[in-house]
Amino acid sequence: MDIKFPHIEILVATIHRVSLDFLWAMFEHNNHADFKILIINQTTPDALLVSEFEQIKVINCDEFGVAKSRNLALAHATAPICLMADDDIIYQPNLKKTILEAHLKYPNAAMLSFEAVDENYRPYTNYGPEGLHNKASLRKIFTWVISFKRELYRERQVNYNAHFGFGAAFQGGEEYVFLRNAYDKELKMVHVAQTIVQHPYLSSGRLMGSDAAVFSKAALHYRFLGNLSYFWVPKYIFFLWRMDYIAANAIFKKFKLGLKGIHAYKKLEKAGDIDQ
Repeated sequence: MDIKFPHIEILVATIHRVSLDFLWAMFEHNNHADFKILIINQTTPDALLVSEFEQIKVINCDEFGVAKSRNLALAHATAPICLMADDDIIYQPNLKKTILEAHLKYPNAAMLSFEAVDENYRPYTNYGPEGLHNKASLRKIFTWVISFKRELYRERQVNYNAHFGFGAAFQGGEEYVFLRNAYDKELKMVHVAQTIVQHPYLSSGRLMGSDAAVFSKAALHYRFLGNLSYFWVPKYIFFLWRMDYIAANAIFKKFKLGLKGIHAYKKLEKAGDIDQ
């Protein structure tokens, strides 16, 4: 296997970095030289990240937002197989072998998802069985376990939606919109029951009950459910209250936030900007 020109390219999104030290932590169980690495560093002109390594390319950009970072990486990736990454993950041993063997096992798949563990080595979520994805199973997939064939995604123009994700109008849901974009274009997507990465655990309850989460989730559901999302919003708010993620006196406020999220999505849709 050619080590100098690897078959896998890791697309890393980061912000305000001036040193590659974070990268060495990501690869403490693997050899970074086994991969091409493309780092998108969203920063200011006075704080640039520089790489002296042939296989590590850095693009410093002054536009902010996770979707913009991901799409810039997609546009500049060159390897046949790409792996999405954040800067706070730790890859597990035998990463290259795991990825390549999975793509050999499923040669017709455009996307393979893998699994993650938290800092205590517990499964990050309740993953389903290995096999073909459906709309429901895609909801459990985070960006940093997504591997895909670059040419197929480029041919079908599969990109991140600039309105979803951190730094956008709807601060969340970017993975699902991205994955559904590929799924709805009938690309074959398979889940592989092997762990490739460790990621710090975030409390889903705390995040689910936040204003930003309610606003963005309502917009996300309108995108895929249409007017049925108006029935989804009160059910979701009741679920948050029943699980003690929000207080009783916050119910009406959260309900209004959900409706505002739908209205904001419809406004972008009417202007023809929602898929930009």
